Amino acid sequence: MTVADALGRACDTVSVLDLDRVPPESIEKALRIIADCLAVSVAGHRTEPMSALVAADMSGGLVSGGAERNPFHRSTVWGGGRAPAHHAAFLNATAGSFLELDEGMRPTGHPGMQLVPAAIAAAEEGHASGAELVRAVIAGYELSARLFRAVRLRPGAHPHGHVGALGAALAVSVLRGTDARAATAIASTLPLASTWQACYDGATARNAYMGHAAALGVRSSDLARAGFTGSFASFGFSLGELLGTSLDETPLVGELRYEELAIDAGYFKVHSACALTHTAIDAALDILESEPFTPDAVVKVRIDTVSAVHKVDVHEAPNDLSCRFSIAYAVATALATGASGPEAFRYRPDIAALARRVAVHVDPQLDERWPVSSPARVRVELDGRVLESLVENPVGHPPRVLSAEEHFAKFATAISDPDRAQDAWTRIMELPRLADVDTLLGW
Repeated sequence: MTVADALGRACDTVSVLDLDRVPPESIEKALRIIADCLAVSVAGHRTEPMSALVAADMSGGLVSGGAERNPFHRSTVWGGGRAPAHHAAFLNATAGSFLELDEGMRPTGHPGMQLVPAAIAAAEEGHASGAELVRAVIAGYELSARLFRAVRLRPGAHPHGHVGALGAALAVSVLRGTDARAATAIASTLPLASTWQACYDGATARNAYMGHAAALGVRSSDLARAGFTGSFASFGFSLGELLGTSLDETPLVGELRYEELAIDAGYFKVHSACALTHTAIDAALDILESEPFTPDAVVKVRIDTVSAVHKVDVHEAPNDLSCRFSIAYAVATALATGASGPEAFRYRPDIAALARRVAVHVDPQLDERWPVSSPARVRVELDGRVLESLVENPVGHPPRVLSAEEHFAKFATAISDPDRAQDAWTRIMELPRLADVDTLLGW
């Protein structure tokens, strides 16, 4: 079986997902992912670059807001206003990448933020029901997850912007009734050469990787409707040879197992940093809580963890985004401030100095547990004392899942308006009974 055949078979398998066969807990997980993506994006829209971009797009007529009404702007921009579906998807997914709080799965991938903004934009535009939206999100997530498991990217190639676009294209197609194979094949033909280097440098244009995937998901459906054609084989070449070292067909061709849907294995972030840093952040916070100390007392810090963390074993550049992709800086931040939210990752020279006392090592025994687990051991050497904590998985990851109350707390903090947050959370949790997604968002 060729890669093209396997991709086509995967599309056929997941696009016929029957929502009535999806277990209630999987539907709840899908609703939580939708809620998480919305809230994280709303918070990202408050950053200066996103606010400036939306304002510029309003001036240029790409976004309409306030009393202005444009009949062709049918999808909500979560920072305010309305736009065509593909542009709303671009803005909302890009905003969702700014604070590194978007959900994900292992091996490293973030399906939700690449497909949920696209699916909601298309559902609003087409007046789909809430149940249709949930079905599309679960199906799109399933395809994205299979692809993340199949692709072996080269060192330096980042997973945003290409794999997730295929899941977005399928989700939009399911909602619109477009030929899912045709649209997903088009998305397969248009990957983005995204890199980890942009993260290390703190190049915030990198946040548009997510936006590219979401917009491409919508536009691939548009192109399929117009008669454009795509190439699944191109994906096998671009992701299996140019950007990757191989593409394993096995995860693509499996039957749809409703008791083991991919959406069940996703995680939610509570730390505003790359997910590969999270276990070590939890271990550092555990140490600080058990025996508080000042940063000046730290002689050195050792992190023993898995080899996947090599990607973030880098020195930070003096900017917020780069700090979120340095495990040494992330742990130093946790030890120095006892915090890991967006405000904690403002670049500070004193924390950068502490990060220089952090050394990262791969422990072969810990490495064997990846990707089922993501263990990290942090040892802090003080004057005459050594404090240590071993954490198997970070908070928010299976099996340390967030309770509904904990997740709503994250949601409400990101939305920032308590009344608005409660209303939005309630509406999303009742999505399967909503007649028209265009009534979901009240702003």
